[in-house]
Amino acid sequence: MVVSKTDVEAAAVRDEIPHDHLYKVTGLSSTNLEKLAQEPGSDFETAIAATGYGWFNIVLMLCTLPAFWSAVSVTSAPSFIFTRAQCDLQLRLLDMGTINAMTYMGMISSAMIWGFLSDTLGRRCILVWGFFCSGLVEVAAAFSQNYTMLLITRFCSGFLFNGPFAVLISYLAEMHRTDLRARVLLLTSLFFTIANTTLPLLAWAIITKDLDFNIFGNSVVIHSWNLFLLAAAMVPLVTGVVFFFLPESPKFLMSRGRNEEALMGFRWIYSLNTGKPPETYPITKLEEEKTKQRGRGVEALRGGCTQLAPLFKPPHLAWLVLICVIHMGCMFGSNTIRLWYPQLAAMIGSEGNETLCSAIAPGPVVEEIDCTPIQTDMLTYLQSAIVGAGSVLTYGIGGALINKCGKRSVAGVCGVLSAVFIVVLPFTGSKALTLVAMFTSGLALTSLCSATLSSIAVELFPTSLRVMAMATFLMTGRVGTIMGTVIFPALMEFGCLPPFMTIAVVLMICGLACFFLPNTTLKKLE
Repeated sequence: MVVSKTDVEAAAVRDEIPHDHLYKVTGLSSTNLEKLAQEPGSDFETAIAATGYGWFNIVLMLCTLPAFWSAVSVTSAPSFIFTRAQCDLQLRLLDMGTINAMTYMGMISSAMIWGFLSDTLGRRCILVWGFFCSGLVEVAAAFSQNYTMLLITRFCSGFLFNGPFAVLISYLAEMHRTDLRARVLLLTSLFFTIANTTLPLLAWAIITKDLDFNIFGNSVVIHSWNLFLLAAAMVPLVTGVVFFFLPESPKFLMSRGRNEEALMGFRWIYSLNTGKPPETYPITKLEEEKTKQRGRGVEALRGGCTQLAPLFKPPHLAWLVLICVIHMGCMFGSNTIRLWYPQLAAMIGSEGNETLCSAIAPGPVVEEIDCTPIQTDMLTYLQSAIVGAGSVLTYGIGGALINKCGKRSVAGVCGVLSAVFIVVLPFTGSKALTLVAMFTSGLALTSLCSATLSSIAVELFPTSLRVMAMATFLMTGRVGTIMGTVIFPALMEFGCLPPFMTIAVVLMICGLACFFLPNTTLKKLE
């Protein structure tokens, strides 16, 4: 047999490293190593599915609870202080709407910045520092002594909070496999329900008390509503600390070509879920995802603009515009009702007002010297808690139906039905139970519509564009909130019907537009 030079050289190469040494180092023979090198790497969906479902997912969900509670407290806490703070800060109805809107204006102004930073620098650092710094600003807001200071701190809080919350939705999606993703994103909205239920109770426990004292030589006066804001500020601070102990998103790491770090993350999740050693994780190699931008730090920032450009070009642009416009209208109705309900509930029954329309009917301007805070009791805040808790049933039903009926169908039906409930509000009479039921149903349906739209938006865009798309998605929703919180008190000056009819028409249009969205049910992340 004639042995060619090539064969000799090949044999020499094979014998360069002894078989026993390869086995000791890797646990694999040279033949198996050659096969492993030729095998294609596993994609993200295969890798995340191999981690299973267990303690990590449970811990992750528990960690998101204070994050979603923070989202409610940052945006809704001011609406509970107006009954007491309106005299301390000399607030009119339009001033109240402006304060509610200012938080969302801060969110809008930072939407693009946070989306860019997260899609280039990572998810975890944004979650940690964003929540923590937002909590610090919330503490400053709690010490507000005048209308101007409250406006400025509300803006700054919204500016800082917008980023981590947009990242949170993408982070959750990237930590769950395909068949669980939509349900998890929908069921996490139950945390909104918990927050909307407990925040009014916290307000009742603190704001209704006559607590007034001076600090720093009488230069700062602390009222009960200041203490309520301070208590709410503790939650985002805790949230930032909690996310410090969670890993970076493996999907983000893979999109940056950092597969070794991603594989370590998968192994850690697998070990926590199954109780087995990380070395037993069945995936040994990840596929190389193609991306125009890799690395981290300044290198990542330099390529950011080039990477994000496709979001604003076909085919992504059309879907981005459609889903953002729908979300804007949905938030126009949902957040306007949610933010104004505590004040409306306090007004109903006060000074002889027995119906919704009599409570918001235009009246004489109250002079500053005669200003008397609206007296509230437990029933006022309990009504707000019931309205907040009303989403439990709809989220449960939505979680069961979303994969069977399709996300766009769930969103569309909820939008149309919510419009029906809102339009009949002015005609419900004077029974408090009926009003609470109508408010609860309308708010629950709009909340489910919004949560479903978020799930669609997450799966509609690839990883490199996802957080930027979500930031834009949430930004437009906040534009709708600003419009609603300012327009609502302005329309109240014209009577009872205009504000509710306007909201109902907007929600009806948005519900019908949902049926034109693409079908993303059970779609894999790109």
